[in-house]
Amino acid sequence: MKDLSTFFYLFFVFNGFHILFDVYMAVGMPGTGSAGIIVMLQCISSSKKAAVVFCGISFALWVLHFVVPLFKYIKVCHHYQLHSHKFSEAKQQAYLGFAQSGAGQAAARAFICSNTGTFV
Repeated sequence: MKDLSTFFYLFFVFNGFHILFDVYMAVGMPGTGSAGIIVMLQCISSSKKAAVVFCGISFALWVLHFVVPLFKYIKVCHHYQLHSHKFSEAKQQAYLGFAQSGAGQAAARAFICSNTGTFV
């Protein structure tokens, strides 16, 4: 059940955004609320020792939070390639899942019962 192509593509999309967010937070753009490397360098230049320590800890944790999902992403990608899943297979599974769901059946009934023949 869990070895479906659809789940792999969902994982790749959402974990990809997760990894990008971790990089964004580790960089630490000023004014975004993250205490990454840029904010840490600003604190070093203005001699704020406590802020440097906290920004350093925050940066290290964001990097760790980036490395673990990246490792998972690589492992899942290897598993995906090993079982030779395809995007067309994922599309077919998504269509089948929608057709078997209650929402999909209700949408099909509403389309068939409409007077105009267009789906509204």
